[in-house]
Amino acid sequence: MSYRIGLIGFGAINQDVLRSLQPLIEQLQAEVMVLRQHEAQIAGVQVCTHIDELLAFKPQFIIEAASQDAVVQYLPMCLATQATVVVSSVGAFTQPGLLETAQQLCQQHGSRIILPSGAVGGLDYIQSLKDAPDLTLVYDSLKPVKAWSNELIAAGIDPSTITEPYVMFEGNAAEAARLYPKNLNVAATLALAGPGLERTTVRVIVDPALERNTHRIHVQSQFGKMSMEIRNFPSPTNPKSSWIVAQSIASVVKREFAVLQLR
Repeated sequence: MSYRIGLIGFGAINQDVLRSLQPLIEQLQAEVMVLRQHEAQIAGVQVCTHIDELLAFKPQFIIEAASQDAVVQYLPMCLATQATVVVSSVGAFTQPGLLETAQQLCQQHGSRIILPSGAVGGLDYIQSLKDAPDLTLVYDSLKPVKAWSNELIAAGIDPSTITEPYVMFEGNAAEAARLYPKNLNVAATLALAGPGLERTTVRVIVDPALERNTHRIHVQSQFGKMSMEIRNFPSPTNPKSSWIVAQSIASVVKREFAVLQLR
């Protein structure tokens, strides 16, 4: 059987992922199927509209870039097929019991879950400190006003009145990912790499001076300190998402077939 790759969702992220993976797909002579809401054709790949069709395709690699709801609904079924599943909507793991259930399914079926670094870096450093008893992690998510216009309006705030940095949220990663499921997967990723959802502090800051999505990470433990600032270009088709996210997902897949791997 030839190598098969499944994509869940075909928005801006998975469209970029597919483009980036095209040379590898050609090298592997891989078949690709996309699960999406409608049957519109996509050049060079098969399309389905139901999860049963995707699972019957028997992909060895499944890439989710749809939503946290899609992860909750589809991840257990995907893991039961022994597939490796790349989860982009990491905030789904704030749902009680989902991570534990997913890990149990991996043990039972020999499947795997990969969480890409997405819009940030430094996960290798944070993971190495995971067991440090004094580990603290503070994550600041800073984005331009246009990225949060709908949320500001919903809160009764006119976006045009934001003239200086405005802290829209401060709390832990679990609360942040639940409140902003489409925007704070990074918070959940950092928390899972480090001290956990409840012990990771998150601040959401709307900054009118910014043109790029910016991430600031501050880590401290008995082993040392790390501060990092990353400024990403927003996706041209989705300003709430960083353009680098798709490249991070594609990199995860490419590393699976690389002879030299940096860990």
